Amino acid sequence: MRIVALSLIVALHASLVSAASFPTSISRRPLNVGLPSDRLSIGVSFEEIERGIDLGQGGDGDDVLSASASSFYIGYDVLPWLTVFGTVGESKIDAMGDVETDEGLKVSAGLSAYLWEVDISEPIFMAGRFSFKPTLEASHYTSESSEGDVSWFDVTLALPVGYEIFDQYAESSQGVSTSLALYVGPAVSYVSGTVDAPAGDVDFDGEKLFGAIAGMDIYFSAHVSLGAQVSFFDETSIGASLRFHL
Repeated sequence: MRIVALSLIVALHASLVSAASFPTSISRRPLNVGLPSDRLSIGVSFEEIERGIDLGQGGDGDDVLSASASSFYIGYDVLPWLTVFGTVGESKIDAMGDVETDEGLKVSAGLSAYLWEVDISEPIFMAGRFSFKPTLEASHYTSESSEGDVSWFDVTLALPVGYEIFDQYAESSQGVSTSLALYVGPAVSYVSGTVDAPAGDVDFDGEKLFGAIAGMDIYFSAHVSLGAQVSFFDETSIGASLRFHL
């Protein structure tokens, strides 16, 4: 017993000595400075989708795909000018006659590149920043119904030119930049999907490949923005987003 007690006392003494010296052994120079999430953005998005489609063999010709989707967004700046992002959420067909539809899965992945900017200071009423931020996103949507499940892909390349107006006010010692960012430009969108009907599968494609996109983002601070978007490919789709730029 004396040997066991002596061993415990020695071990305890050693641990206390080690614990006492441990903090002072750490260098005061960190490997990284700042929050580990300073390149991260998160948020939520909502879409109301309207797209003209061409039903293939077994279909009834031209129709309109009307759907809605809500999703969670996460983005990461792999480079100061390049963001990779993804979304996951629910999608649902809104217009299929009187047929009841259930929510399905919506997932997407994409890239957004900040390729160019120029500041304009004169004239005063035109002061702001022009920019070019192309975005490529590939999305997959599903929706379930008694008439047949529907799934479709949408690959969209948007080439918008942006114009941002800044407002600086001193909310802290460093100040906080708020701004209104507007953008508009051409877009290319390829839509392809399938209706898994009891009588047989029916394929469909989007009627229009080329269209346009426009929208705005309101930055309440450097870290919070609220956005609205509209796209036109023979039919008009709208969207809204809330982003937290950590």
